[in-house]
Amino acid sequence: MQYALIAAVVSAICIDAAVLRNGTDPKSLLLAPKSGPYGLPNCPCIGIDNREGEAMATIKGGKQVPYPADMGGRCKAWDATNHPKCPGEDWCESEWCYVDPCNCDKVSPYPKPAVYLPNSEYQGKPVHFSYATCKGMDSYSETGAGSNYETIEKTCAVHVDSAKWGHEDCRCVGISPQPGTMKVNVKGEKVAFPADTGGQCKTWEKDNHPECKGASPPSWCNQAWCYVDPCKCKAAVPPKTSDYVPESNYQGRPVYYSYATCGGSDSWTAKNHDSACVNQKDKDACGKLKKCAWNGKDCLGKELVEVCSGAFSLKAIVALALPLLGFFC
Repeated sequence: MQYALIAAVVSAICIDAAVLRNGTDPKSLLLAPKSGPYGLPNCPCIGIDNREGEAMATIKGGKQVPYPADMGGRCKAWDATNHPKCPGEDWCESEWCYVDPCNCDKVSPYPKPAVYLPNSEYQGKPVHFSYATCKGMDSYSETGAGSNYETIEKTCAVHVDSAKWGHEDCRCVGISPQPGTMKVNVKGEKVAFPADTGGQCKTWEKDNHPECKGASPPSWCNQAWCYVDPCKCKAAVPPKTSDYVPESNYQGRPVYYSYATCGGSDSWTAKNHDSACVNQKDKDACGKLKKCAWNGKDCLGKELVEVCSGAFSLKAIVALALPLLGFFC
């Protein structure tokens, strides 16, 4: 019934939607990156977008140059106002973003290892970038440089350390390590944290949160956590929407975090995140927060209730389906 309704909505708007005619599961379209410049659905951009701060990019010659902290988190001409050679080069205005090479299907040319972040990883694999997913031309890379099927296959076959990158059914979604700093919200104040905060399982507060620098730090200072994709997180303890980066997003959706995927215990949320959905004890309180939804028993992040679970309302179907039509119609 839900799938038929989704197909009807999409078909009514775009009768030539080829992906539906070819039998693509409509739910997979709704779980694809939300509206905005987040790459093709078959090769979405990765990393936490719309973060305040500064990351350091390593350009040719080994020189480090400051870029926005959310560099590569969406399709954008990142070099235009940041690279020392821009303006002036034909690639300055080309859009690109970072991608997971193991989640890029039928994209040519293949994603290439990120030269700006030579030591950074995403879910235990080297970070890659793509112009193609942003419908851009790569005139930046040297001729012959990059990846082929064999190198991508080897990259994707590596063992991923769950203690570092989250449990296999709830991987971290940030990029780490990443030199630089970002601003996080701590009780209304902007506090400098590492640029890769939340990119992997780590005790991020231990050396950065003001309350963790005293003689008797709270227990949560020593608990590891990371940012996750709620729709790909099957942990017994549901992830929560982030208070540190409330305006940021991952592929166009609110950022979620999880201690459970890192084997940690969340003693932070109850006392330090009053607006967390899980802290709302009834349907009325839950309904007052736009980011939350009541599932009949608990208050959870809206994505967990209305999107990831498959319990799509007509409003959610239309809101999620419309932006995707630009790719297919």
